[in-house]
Amino acid sequence: ERGSFILLMRLMTPVGTSVLVVDQNDDRADATRRLLIEQGYAVSGVINAFSDLADLTVEHAADTIMIYANVVDDVLLGAMRAIPAELRRPVVLITEDSSTEVMHAAVGAGVNACVVVGVNGNRVRSAIDLAKANFSNTRGLREELDEARTALRERKIIERAKGIIMRERGLSEDEAYASLRNRAMQRGVRLIVVAEMINEAAEVMQL
Repeated sequence: ERGSFILLMRLMTPVGTSVLVVDQNDDRADATRRLLIEQGYAVSGVINAFSDLADLTVEHAADTIMIYANVVDDVLLGAMRAIPAELRRPVVLITEDSSTEVMHAAVGAGVNACVVVGVNGNRVRSAIDLAKANFSNTRGLREELDEARTALRERKIIERAKGIIMRERGLSEDEAYASLRNRAMQRGVRLIVVAEMINEAAEVMQL
């Protein structure tokens, strides 16, 4: 019977999910820690300060952050905004303030799921699942936006290099592009690398 209970607990455990608990109230933080453990989560740490969230997330090797805050103030929002994009994790915010303004500010600072006070096992699981889903979706959209911006920047650089070749060598647009492409193939580099070299040379020569 005990073996069956242990097996059941292992099946319930969300594999790979570790939670960093952030709460200025020590007793409440401990209660949250116990609740998470009961629900099968690994608690990587419990801290009572909102500052240095980025460093503490890395230090505690957490892949999810659960913050309990009576009031969502500028200190908390500022600490969340200060986390570099590459260090961000799914964030669950538990708060007593359910105003629309607070929710918008929290989401804007990086919160992925909000829970108004009244936490139980089911709500914890739902909030963490929602935070992870929202985080993945937001990260995907951000990556798509970054890719689009990069593509636009590279297109502008290539167009400028192509214009320089057309002007200096008297080539057509297609011929200038073919020249760029052939040079990139010869060097075994991307087209953008050759374009940047041409643009830099033109700046030096003030062409």
